[in-house]
Amino acid sequence: MSTLALISDLHSNAEALEAVLRRIEALGVREIACLGDVVGYGPDPLPVTRAVMQRCSWTIKGNHDWGLFHALDDFNPLAREALLYSRRLLQPSFLRPRRRAAWEFLRGLPERMEAGGYLFCHGSPRDPVMEYVLKSDGFLEPDKMQQLFALIDRPCFVGHTHWPGVHGADFRFVQATDEQREFRLEGPCIVNVGSVGQPRDGDPRACFAVVDADRVEIHRVSYDFRRTQAKILAAGLHPALAERLARGK
Repeated sequence: MSTLALISDLHSNAEALEAVLRRIEALGVREIACLGDVVGYGPDPLPVTRAVMQRCSWTIKGNHDWGLFHALDDFNPLAREALLYSRRLLQPSFLRPRRRAAWEFLRGLPERMEAGGYLFCHGSPRDPVMEYVLKSDGFLEPDKMQQLFALIDRPCFVGHTHWPGVHGADFRFVQATDEQREFRLEGPCIVNVGSVGQPRDGDPRACFAVVDADRVEIHRVSYDFRRTQAKILAAGLHPALAERLARGK
C-alpha cells in the first residue's frame, strides 16, 4: 500500500479540515481516506462533505453520518441538535437540488473497508459504526478486548472516541503524544487515528494519521478554532460545542 493519510471525526469543522489537508499536502502524501463522522457537531456540514468527496479516495460511515438518515433516540441532546441542523443544510429540495450529491454520498457510505492488508472502520471490528473502543477498555473490559482481537488478524484502524493511540496485543492503550507519535504496525492491533474536528484528549489541535509501510504516525495541526467557534454560535448551536474546541475535550 502506498503512503496513506487517514482522517476521521471531521464533524463539520471546515477550518480544522482545511488545516489538515494543507499539512497532508505539505507532507507529500497524495492519498487520503476518511474513517467517518464527516458531519455532526459543527457548523459546516455541506462544505466539509464536498471536500471529502473531492479529496478522499474512499470514506466509510460514522455514527453521525448514519444519524442523518435514522432516528436520533440514542444520541445525546447536543449531538441530536447538531444532526438536525446538519439535516436542514444537507437535505436536498426542489429549491436546493445541488445538495443531492452530498446527501446521497453520505447515505451510501460503506461500513468498513479493507485495503493494503489493513482493516478500516469507524467504531470497532465487531460493530463498525457504533461501538466505542475506549482507551480504558484494556484494563476495565478485557473480555471485550479479547472478543475484538479475535475478529482481526491484522492492524485495524478506527476513530469514534477522538483519542489517538494504539491498543496492542496486550490490550493496553498507548496514547499518542508529541513525544510518542510513531508506532510500528506488528500483527493485530487497533489504531485510533484521533479527530480532525473535535479532539477530546485535552489537545485542541486537529489530529490525523499517516500510514507508511509498517508504521503509523500521528500528526497534530493547529487551526483557527475561534473562527469555528464563532460560526457555531452564529448557527444557533449550543455554546458548549464551541467551548469544547478550545479545551480539546
